[in-house]
Amino acid sequence: MVQHKAQLKRQQKRGVDFKKIKRKIGRKLPPPKNTTNTQVKSKAIVLPEQSLASEKTGLAVSKKGLTLKELLQQTSHHNAKVRRDALIGIRDIFLKHPAELKTQRLSVIEKLRERMSDEDKIVRETLYELLKTVIFPACKEENQGTFISLMMAYVFNAMTHLSIDVRLMAFKFFDLVVRHYPASFSMYAEK
Repeated sequence: MVQHKAQLKRQQKRGVDFKKIKRKIGRKLPPPKNTTNTQVKSKAIVLPEQSLASEKTGLAVSKKGLTLKELLQQTSHHNAKVRRDALIGIRDIFLKHPAELKTQRLSVIEKLRERMSDEDKIVRETLYELLKTVIFPACKEENQGTFISLMMAYVFNAMTHLSIDVRLMAFKFFDLVVRHYPASFSMYAEK
């Protein structure tokens, strides 16, 4: 007991460093004094003239609401499913708006010809069906020389591809061009 009283006297001389608060059961603790408020307050900015939907009014769009320009960009996407869906969307636009094909014919062919040597079989087959059913029949009477020259360079390139599937599909593209444009094909006879 003597030691205990001596310790109490020493503590009283030094003073109390920390005061222990007795908490009652069931009551919530108050937040500590050094807490940081992490709530973020924000408000939406509404710009009515810069809506994406208003930019597409008057343009030909696919079932998914994409324009021809957006679909042509998606044909170069790294994912094969996105490339295939873009080709299907282009087909939808051209079936609904045939005048769009007449005005954008050369730019469409420039972008789609790259897919002839696509590594994915489904993308190549979708492109083949698009050319066979929509693009070639609609562009018969137009200037065929530039149209065919754009296509044939990529057909010949696909014929020399490392993959056997791409080479076999290139002959299908070659046959398609010969069937639809036999008169303009004579300039490639020596190749």
